[in-house]
Formats: sequence, structure tokens, C-alpha cells
Amino acid sequence: MKKKTLFIAMICFTGFLFSAPFTGYTQYVNPAAITDSSFKTFLVKWEQCITRFINGDPTLWKQNSSQTDDATIFGAFGGYGEKGWKDVGARYDWASSQYKPSGAKIKVEYLSIIVSSDLAYTVGIERSEAILGDMKKTAPRVLRSTQIFRKENGEWKLLHRHADPLIEKKGATTAEPK
Repeated sequence: MKKKTLFIAMICFTGFLFSAPFTGYTQYVNPAAITDSSFKTFLVKWEQCITRFINGDPTLWKQNSSQTDDATIFGAFGGYGEKGWKDVGARYDWASSQYKPSGAKIKVEYLSIIVSSDLAYTVGIERSEAILGDMKKTAPRVLRSTQIFRKENGEWKLLHRHADPLIEKKGATTAEPK
């Protein structure tokens, strides 16, 4: 059942991507150029959420996340993913608890930002130096992240996040499939 639900979510997201040109979306790479002032303000606050998250505090992150049955996460710690606020919220608590307070800050390089009237997404590279797990000092961590945001009661909320460690790109092989 989870696979079917996630498949439907991806179809809906794809529909958003392809319908966006017809519903007044705007694409950005530089957050300073965003003309939707509510999303521009939210994105600054969202980076503060990430910074607190990677210092072991998920409170602000969770306050700015959708707490609905269609909230989803494919987190950077792996696994199949969670759906629904009960499971997603618990996963956020667990993931943030893997970090230790260190004064870590996030730096996001946005590759794409799309904003429409009530949906937005970002694609970016997140760089930080945080204390993770049993480490005694900070270490660099680089994640690829895709995030979908939705306006709920007039406020932007994180609806879906997919993040994973950035690894070296592998070249195409010349082997023929069997």
C-alpha cells in the first residue's frame, strides 16, 4: 500500500511540474530574486529550521512542517520513507537527535526554486559541518535535497523532503544489459 501511495504522490508532483507553466509559476535559482514575499521570507526561516535541526533541535523544523496525513519524507538516513504526520514527525525527532549541538550552520546552494501561488519546491545542495552520532568533533556533510512546500492556512509548510548524501558521480558503462 505504501508503494501505491508514494507512486500516486509522485504522479501528483509530476502533474504539478508540468502544469506549473499554465498556473503562473516562476522559477529562480537565487533566493534574493524571489518575488513572492511570503515564500522569500519563509525560505530564510526554513534555513534557520535546518540549522537548528543539525544542532539537535527539531522544534522549529516541526513547527514549519505540514502535520497532515499526506506529509512525507525520504530522509538522508535512508530507509523507505515515512508518510503521515505521526510517522514523519517521529522520524524528524529521531533524525535530529542524531546530531549534537555544535553551532553548526547550513549553507544551501539552490539549483532550482519554483514558486506558484500555493505550492513551491527547492532543489539544492546543503553543506554543513556538524557533530553526528558518536563523533567528538564536527565533520563535513553534504546532502542533495528536494523539498516540496505548500501553503496551509496562509503559511508555507514543508510537505515533502527527499535528501541523501552527495556522492561522486559515476560514469555510464558500456556493458550491454543481459
